[in-house]
Amino acid sequence: MNPSVRIERSAEGIVTLWIDVPDKKVNIFNEAVITELGQALDEALAVPDLRALVLRSSKSSFIAGADIGILRQLTDENDAAAKARLGQRLFERIAAAPCATLAVVHGACLGGGLELALACRFRIVSDHASTQLGLPEVNLGIIPGWGGSQRLPRLVGLGQAMQMMLTGKSIDGKRAVRVGLADRLVATEFIEAGIQAFLAAIPAQSNAARTPSRSLRERLLDGTAVGRAIVLRAAKKSVLAKTAGVYPAALALIDLVERTYAGPLDTGLEDEARVFGQLAISRVSKNLQQLFFTRESLKGDPGLPYDGVLPPVDHVGVVGAGVMGGKIAWLMTHRDLDVRLKDIEWPAVAKGFAAAHDCYEQLVRVRRLKPETVNVKMHRLSGTTNYSGFGSLDLVIEAIVENLDVKRTVHCELEGVMGDDAILCSNTSSLSVSKMAGALRRPGRFIGMHFFNPVNRMPLVEIIPGEHTDPATVATVYALAKRLGKTPVVVKDCAGFLVNRVLLPYMNESTRMLDDGVDYARVDRVLRTFGLPMGPFELADEVGLDIGYTVSQVLEDAYGDRMAVADLLQVLYKEKGVLGRKAGNGFYVRNGRTAVENPEMRRILSTLKTPSTPDELSDAQIVDRAILLMVNEAARCLDEGVVANAAYLDMAMIMGTGFPAFRGGLLRYADTRGIADVVESLDIMSKRWGAQFTPAEPLKAMAADGRKFYNPETDG
Repeated sequence: MNPSVRIERSAEGIVTLWIDVPDKKVNIFNEAVITELGQALDEALAVPDLRALVLRSSKSSFIAGADIGILRQLTDENDAAAKARLGQRLFERIAAAPCATLAVVHGACLGGGLELALACRFRIVSDHASTQLGLPEVNLGIIPGWGGSQRLPRLVGLGQAMQMMLTGKSIDGKRAVRVGLADRLVATEFIEAGIQAFLAAIPAQSNAARTPSRSLRERLLDGTAVGRAIVLRAAKKSVLAKTAGVYPAALALIDLVERTYAGPLDTGLEDEARVFGQLAISRVSKNLQQLFFTRESLKGDPGLPYDGVLPPVDHVGVVGAGVMGGKIAWLMTHRDLDVRLKDIEWPAVAKGFAAAHDCYEQLVRVRRLKPETVNVKMHRLSGTTNYSGFGSLDLVIEAIVENLDVKRTVHCELEGVMGDDAILCSNTSSLSVSKMAGALRRPGRFIGMHFFNPVNRMPLVEIIPGEHTDPATVATVYALAKRLGKTPVVVKDCAGFLVNRVLLPYMNESTRMLDDGVDYARVDRVLRTFGLPMGPFELADEVGLDIGYTVSQVLEDAYGDRMAVADLLQVLYKEKGVLGRKAGNGFYVRNGRTAVENPEMRRILSTLKTPSTPDELSDAQIVDRAILLMVNEAARCLDEGVVANAAYLDMAMIMGTGFPAFRGGLLRYADTRGIADVVESLDIMSKRWGAQFTPAEPLKAMAADGRKFYNPETDG
């Protein structure tokens, strides 16, 4: 068996430990690797006249962290804490080495990889774009457990450390040097020379702890109890504002640092291991771990089995230059594809360009891109009011009005000008792909590619093959979605596909609650407390009541009474002309960045017929009326094969609607609650509020058999 750690000695008293975990694309820590690294460290420290110990990776990245599979298996708090101490002891030996220690970071240096680097006295980082340093543990519902929560704040200061640990975001090599996390930035092409020059400048016996440089402000904040309290209080306020406290790891991390920052390192490490053990076995962490594995599974999923060579997609067309089309065009140019944007009039094309530029402006404001880079990327976008240039495109995305007849007309026009091998996609949110393809001569090259709004923020793309779509088309579009940085999920061609089909009952029932006399702001507030990023009426404003009504009609036609359009939605849109945020007349209006209740909406609702005795619902009943209908429809979707499995469905709902990740997804929530309880609750609600709550047959069968959506033995 190939070793994970190779030892290289030089005549100058320098020992390099090369880390190269066999059969892995990236280096990850597991118990075997930790054991090998410990043995290699024994051998290295026994070298006479050892001047420096260097830790490097033989792969294209440093170390991507610990094996999440081990974390997934942890069920005992003490065992989890012991796993943390195992890594801590190894890294403590490196920190205490009687020689200079240097981590050479190129590529990903995350989690346990950064904790290893932090245990070294010095760190060199490459200037390559792939070099990213971070502690993302909070995204798995845990905290850094191998010393990161203790060493990072002491090295870079509380403010910078808490920002990195609480967001889980990584920083590049240049910023790592700027904040004091790394000692030197070296050009990737000259990394060997940079290492040698750095080692030559290190004095002998330079194993003493490095005193980080601090500004006066940082010394006042980090060096006094009052200053530390200010920093940590601000961190806690930010966490609570963003998460309402439903992710316990972030708050536990703040409390841990507050207790340990000014104390001895060994005491802090012991406290860190204890807190890690508590969090690692928590329900929230297990849910987030499951989602991590689902994401990894989706990354490796080809969409549909296909062994052929995929055609290149470098030149793309977008038809329909509205906000959606403009942002799709932005996404393509952002990923360095050339885009031809078409609409029927030049002012419409200009609006599409403006939508694309707005996305770039946001990235400039947060310093993710430089203006000169935006200029280069925007030059990849060209506009037209006819089909000139479409004959040479590899792929075209139609993003026009959600009307079957209009779309079919445009598709036939496109097929007449596109090359025979080019792929045509429809960015439809609910219409049948097979019906749209019915008039095409090459239905095998046609597919649904449903982006979610806003395109620059929503990670999900539904890939919808029609009845005659070729496997090569599916695989090509799936690969393109991944190239664009999106998470694609292949779904069956049915009305509403997956996300909108599951979401619509939630929207309809929320509107019926309003019709029953429940205050809409309260419904929004209760469902935000449940964990959703916005309530149903806030969402209706964002999407537009016209679009919601159109999609609702499509689904009612397909599924009948259980998807019947809520009467109030029809009244608000058809009779009162309420459109939502884009028209400034929704349930809420903007007061700067803040959305406040719209007095005009209150007036409109007061003129409508209201129940003489409003239905007094508890918060729990509001949640059940909205959420359990989604569970019911999701069970039908799984039974019909709309999506491959429960994990993919949950990921689609999280990425497409913002369903709370800490709950593990819609179906994980149902499992946690108990399928029998879900069925019983639906049955009770059907007697009180209507047949739409009648439990689906697949759900009733699961309750009768004691089954869950997730297999406890394989899914955790």
